[in-house]
Amino acid sequence: MRNFNYHLIIFLFSFFLLYKESFSDVIEQKIKDFILKNPEVILESLKNFEEKQETKLLLQNSQRIKDYKDQIFKSKTDLYDGNVIGEKVIVEFFDYNCSYCKRVHKDLERVLKNFNNVKIIYKNFPILTERSVLLAKYSIIISEIDNKKFTDFHSLIIENKGEVSGNDLEEIFKELDLKKENLNKRLEDKRINEKLRLDIDLAKKLGLRGTPAFVIGDEIVFGYIGYDDFLSKLKINNIKNQQ
Repeated sequence: MRNFNYHLIIFLFSFFLLYKESFSDVIEQKIKDFILKNPEVILESLKNFEEKQETKLLLQNSQRIKDYKDQIFKSKTDLYDGNVIGEKVIVEFFDYNCSYCKRVHKDLERVLKNFNNVKIIYKNFPILTERSVLLAKYSIIISEIDNKKFTDFHSLIIENKGEVSGNDLEEIFKELDLKKENLNKRLEDKRINEKLRLDIDLAKKLGLRGTPAFVIGDEIVFGYIGYDDFLSKLKINNIKNQQ
């Protein structure tokens, strides 16, 4: 029976190809009529296509994370905040001039405030302006001096509304007891530039095109997500007294 159906389909298809010019207008009109009467078929088809594409992307991203796992999670030169040995890890690729990075910083700080087993790893991905590159280099230099001063610097810069001016930087350096001239001497240090290059290269290997972007577990998350989304992706549930 299966063979009969198969041969019948082949015959009908061949017949259609042979006489398609004669039937093309009729078939085209029937297709149009069918679509107009059954639009849900097209919507269902689009939905299925989008789901397949999303599944494909998730698998690709999961594989990328496996391929570059050590660079993402285990680099000894990472900038970080929170519990250095925290089991729950968020990796953020950011740009100091990104408005959504500024917005998401409040959510990240709230996560750190409420949960002591979370570590945030910061990866510089300065793609917006030359100023972004400069601030990225400063962040790396300061992290080598003192990680606490880096986290303070990071918060002060990212919480600044708009682009950080020269005067803003001067005030921040004073507040952190850092001498600008000493920092400037290291701006072209090969090691500093290499660290920055490694972060940028990693972002490109992961297929990132904008900021913020996050790696949480085996998932890459693009764009802004809120506090509850972080808890969900970190699998932190049933926690009371959240602020």
